[in-house]
Amino acid sequence: MIFILFTETLISLATTIQAQEISEKGLSPTERHFLAAEKAPETARLFEARSYVSNLNDTIPYRLLKPLDYDPQKKYPLVVCLSGSGGRGSDNVKQIAGCWPAQVLSRQENRMKYPCFLFVPQCPPEADWGVSFSERQKEKWVEAGYPLRRSIDSYVFAIISLLEKEFSIDPARRYVTGQSMGGSGSWHYILTYQQMFAAAIPICGGADPDLGQMIIDTPIWAFHGQKDDVAPVELSRNMIKAIKEAGGNPRYTEFPDANHFCWPLAYDTPGLLDWLFEQKRSIR
Repeated sequence: MIFILFTETLISLATTIQAQEISEKGLSPTERHFLAAEKAPETARLFEARSYVSNLNDTIPYRLLKPLDYDPQKKYPLVVCLSGSGGRGSDNVKQIAGCWPAQVLSRQENRMKYPCFLFVPQCPPEADWGVSFSERQKEKWVEAGYPLRRSIDSYVFAIISLLEKEFSIDPARRYVTGQSMGGSGSWHYILTYQQMFAAAIPICGGADPDLGQMIIDTPIWAFHGQKDDVAPVELSRNMIKAIKEAGGNPRYTEFPDANHFCWPLAYDTPGLLDWLFEQKRSIR
């Protein structure tokens, strides 16, 4: 009876999410974002609710979605999904609303096609995923109205380490993706932990272009809306230019008519998920 009820619940959730995808047709990317945000509690139910408590008694809530039919004898990719600033909090739900990659990758058809672990941490209200800027760039960042907050990147990576001890995760196939604050966090993570990730999909984020030469070997596919009035499009343009000038070959897609809410368009891009899961880092 318990198995039957569990199965019926999964079918109900899958049906709800499928109906949401159908209802997205004809909506703008911004409208699609807010529609999905309304459904975040339902989507979050697909994930296991967990939390990490540091030795300083800081608590980081997070959601974890295991692969369908998880087999501990197999190795699976890990996708770190970083929300935008709207996902900050402590309820362990809002980060799903603020993270389009987590919503897309948790869809049934994608879970079947791309079996992986989805790790979706929730950033505390007073914190940030971290940003990679020189002191000069930090001053410009603050002048532009973006406050610098304490970074919780060490906690995120502590959780990753614990997950890899608990589950069968392939260290050659770790990926990071995020939007807005999570886009900048994605840049920060591949710059700060250069041997950690096999690929990154940063969306409307940025970092210090002076650091671009450090990640010329990391597969990157970045996205930005040309009309972004929150995170200027130059943030992505400058990073991509710097990496290319240093000898890298990142991919970059810019949406000419999109504003800050361009992430639905990014994950509509044909071949994006195939590209992501094809990437594999050599383990030294």
